[in-house]
Amino acid sequence: MVDIISQADREAALLGKRLVEAEPVRRIVGRNVSKADVLFFDLDDLRVALKTYSNRNALVRHTVGRWFIRRETAAYEAANGVGGLAPFLGRLGPYALATWWMDAEPLRAYSGDRLDPSVFDRLAVMIDELHERGVAVGDLHHRDVLLGADGELYMVDLATAWVLGKNPGVVRKYLFARFCESDRVNLARMRARFTGGCAETMSGVSPSASAWHRRGRRIKGFWNRLRGKGSE
Repeated sequence: MVDIISQADREAALLGKRLVEAEPVRRIVGRNVSKADVLFFDLDDLRVALKTYSNRNALVRHTVGRWFIRRETAAYEAANGVGGLAPFLGRLGPYALATWWMDAEPLRAYSGDRLDPSVFDRLAVMIDELHERGVAVGDLHHRDVLLGADGELYMVDLATAWVLGKNPGVVRKYLFARFCESDRVNLARMRARFTGGCAETMSGVSPSASAWHRRGRRIKGFWNRLRGKGSE
């Protein structure tokens, strides 16, 4: 195990060196100070998406940045091998991580279009696999679900994921179950938005899951208002 970890660390260090010497071809600036910037690199043999807090102030880097990168790294490692999840390339220091840059567009690019329901059937399978690995997405959003021109479906961004862990206590198990329910509600809402229909009637959504989701939306809305933002 030590040798495997060491090899992974060496590969991440080599990738980090290549990225320092390269110029990003695209950049998405975080929507607020708590969000990372995402830089996209087209290397000769690899397309890389780099999530980084390096441009944030020292307080954000050492607190929010370090915490989110550590959490997301744990989520990617627990979810390793789940089909459709952007392959994880490693944690590049305390404030950054890298994944493959998937050749696809977020579902929000298809707003106004009716997507084939099979897209969301495949997304449901992906989410079930994540839950089986002990990973709940937590804040499943259509901007983080990508659809390629070839019809392939991908998921990126596990920053808000909740990892069950190896020896979870009662509270952690309870919260994990609630976040799994939230994933199913968000999936139903997404399916309704892009295929037509009512999220409340979508299969797989229990009354308790809907109630948990509504509470979460109210908390998120309150937080957005405090920051002077509208609800997403």
